[in-house]
Amino acid sequence: MCQTLSVSRLTFHTSRFTCVFLTLALWLLAPATAHAQDRIVALSPEKGPTGGGTVVSIEVEGGVVLGPLRVEFGGRPADVLRRTGLSTLEVVAPPGVPGPAPVQVVNELWGTATSPAVFTYLPPPPRLVRLDPPAVPVGSEGVVLSIEGEHFGATSRLRVGETPVPVTVVSQKRLQARIPAPLLSRAWTLEVRVTDAALGGGTSNGLSLSVTNPVPEVTAIEAPPLLAPASGATAITVRGRGFRPESLVSLAGTAVTTRFQTGEELTALIPPALLAKAGDVPVTVVTPGPGGGASNAVDLAVRAPFPGRYLAFTSNRRGGRNHVYLLDREAGRLDPLEEANSTNGNDGYPSISADGRFIVFQSDRNRGQADVFLFDRETRRLDPLPELNHPTAFDGFPHISADGRFIVFESDRLNGRPKIFLFDRQTRALSELGQANEATADDGLAAISN
Repeated sequence: MCQTLSVSRLTFHTSRFTCVFLTLALWLLAPATAHAQDRIVALSPEKGPTGGGTVVSIEVEGGVVLGPLRVEFGGRPADVLRRTGLSTLEVVAPPGVPGPAPVQVVNELWGTATSPAVFTYLPPPPRLVRLDPPAVPVGSEGVVLSIEGEHFGATSRLRVGETPVPVTVVSQKRLQARIPAPLLSRAWTLEVRVTDAALGGGTSNGLSLSVTNPVPEVTAIEAPPLLAPASGATAITVRGRGFRPESLVSLAGTAVTTRFQTGEELTALIPPALLAKAGDVPVTVVTPGPGGGASNAVDLAVRAPFPGRYLAFTSNRRGGRNHVYLLDREAGRLDPLEEANSTNGNDGYPSISADGRFIVFQSDRNRGQADVFLFDRETRRLDPLPELNHPTAFDGFPHISADGRFIVFESDRLNGRPKIFLFDRQTRALSELGQANEATADDGLAAISN
């Protein structure tokens, strides 16, 4: 016997041949046969935008999907694109309203319909158009950000960078939010996005909020007298406004090692290569973005050396005792070196570094015995050189190298005869110059080059 065939509530029982014949006839006459109890078992996808246009694949259980069919989404007709099988077809979802919409396949010939499935219309995602302000100075507090766009609602949520931020919905086209101060504590660029949790409404495009550094301003530079060529690195202080921890001091376009002190003070270390020639060297402060930039330039004067500028000498002009003096021939100024000279002894035999900073000399202030002392004119400090001097021997006639590092002097500490010794101020190491000294001779009154 033939299987039972249901067509519009009519049941036929016939032979296999009759069954096939009737099936073919009904296929030709009414190819849209749909069982009254047919149902949609699959929609793909099950969601789409309210504007329509989503291509949806529908699978029907219990019958074929041929012949004149009508597909409805929430009562709105959908365009049928193609039949992809005896029980499947593809349609284009019509426009709808946010929320669930029942979907039915209707057999227009027989007037039957499937039981409804559900297609969910998603609201359009938020869209951002403009931020006000688009940039905020670093360190700002209490900044209220206005976000303009569309498709905003009560379920809109705001993220600034990776941080969720409470938001006030002003209208469907405007949001407002107060930006937390920690997000504005450094210069960077934050991406602003809005999401809408309603029915999976999606995430907006992103707009950039810049937290900007100020443009630095230099008002003054504090530096020691600079001579070209410099013998070593030189520390300077730069004063001004708008400095940041990431700001760098630049000399003639070359960044140097910089230390942030405050928003109004930086210190920098200038390598000698940048002070190799005399002239005015432009100093600027450069702060990276966002914002920032290069400051105005303030010139740092690097002078050519004045030949024979410094003169160190001995004089007994005060109380009949010998003391050491320094004359700056370029400035026309005499330095009495009061911090260096003694009140109860004689000071003499001075030697001076090339830049006039260090003066080494002999003094008998300690028990009337000659010792070597070093005076730093920049710090105005006296170094008694305990690693150099011997407690019971004569140490005198010193000479300092041009860079101020080495001191050579005469001492009779070994066998009562004067010998030449070398002291390294950098390592504080003392050595007897055996290659220069002769055991049976008197050796002294030495000088050393740079």
